[in-house]
Amino acid sequence: MEKALTQLIQLGFSAYEGRAYLTLVHENPLTAYELAKSSGIPTSKIYEVIRKLEKRQIIQSVHGERSKTFVPLPPDEFIAGIRAFMDEASEAIKKEMAEVKAGMDRGYTWHIRDYEGLLHKASRMIDTAKRTLLLSAWPQELAFLSESLNHARERGVKTALVHYGVPDIIIHQLYVHPIEDTLYAERDARGFTLVADSREALNGTIMRTKTEAIWSMNEGYVIMAEGYIRHDIYQMKTVMRLAPLLKKIFGERYEKMRDVFTDDDLSMH
Repeated sequence: MEKALTQLIQLGFSAYEGRAYLTLVHENPLTAYELAKSSGIPTSKIYEVIRKLEKRQIIQSVHGERSKTFVPLPPDEFIAGIRAFMDEASEAIKKEMAEVKAGMDRGYTWHIRDYEGLLHKASRMIDTAKRTLLLSAWPQELAFLSESLNHARERGVKTALVHYGVPDIIIHQLYVHPIEDTLYAERDARGFTLVADSREALNGTIMRTKTEAIWSMNEGYVIMAEGYIRHDIYQMKTVMRLAPLLKKIFGERYEKMRDVFTDDDLSMH
């Protein structure tokens, strides 16, 4: 009940209003006095709470043999009403904001410091992409985003994915990174980069105990993120065609290639 109460408060209900509704869902019909007693709402406040809930059409009175009693709107109807209201409000806001969108500052960065926030931001970017998606991700994150990526493919959005492991979904163009174990051992973290329509970018690091990510529409930031993924893809294309020769020159795990501070073939001794 406490979790449901928290959600109702986030939807704009007062704590007393949420408690009264949930109490009636659990047990009904109840008189005002019984509702106050069962919910823990002071009797001096119960009639004000009832009036507000009646105004919202969340509860209604029933006249029977006893004093006037109250019953709640069934939960499924309540949720359907909330959803319809939110959809209408969202559309209205979208229309209003369209007029001011052109003047929006796109140079700022948005910091994300939790794993769920990164995943939901990435999902939103994929769901609204119209032309292209560039993505570098690990299996854990791809599992969450697979449905959104499938919908993007169905919409005709061109997608290129650098993936650390073989994914289970169909991607327009897939590049499997060959050294996932070594990279993870070195960093003890997973990287994540997503660029949508060459206009917004999300880049993050997922560690054991925390997640750090930045989203921005800043042109320089987007170009840097896109260049990072494209560079990885250039490497994957090269590796797929020249793997035996590259391993002979740079080592089985390409360790000499990844060591950017030395080059045995060019260093002067």
